[in-house]
Amino acid sequence: MISLSSIVNAVTRLAFVLLSVSLFAWVLMPEHRPVFLGLTIGLAAGLFNFRYLSVKINQVSESAATPGGKRVNFGFLSRMCITLLAIMFAVRFEQVSMSFTIIGLFLVQVLAIPVSIILNARAGK
Repeated sequence: MISLSSIVNAVTRLAFVLLSVSLFAWVLMPEHRPVFLGLTIGLAAGLFNFRYLSVKINQVSESAATPGGKRVNFGFLSRMCITLLAIMFAVRFEQVSMSFTIIGLFLVQVLAIPVSIILNARAGK
């Protein structure tokens, strides 16, 4: 079984590759700059939310493992505020594509599924 930290680290590496590709495309294709800037902002906010959720999951699991531990939540409000900040940035500036910002927000979480399947398949060999 693959640990949560290895999945999070693999998704983080893949997200950084996508961020660098998006920034590189932003430099090379000036006619599509709003698309790639929106994707970059969405990927950065989505990656932050993904990493923050993994920290909160670790805190909840440690709290559940220790008797009498303090109550820990999943930080939904913090993650929602980061998402709203990215969306507000896309709405405020017309140089940022809002649709690609939303795509970038969801892309990191969607990448977690194939990455975990591939890591589990490699561990099974």
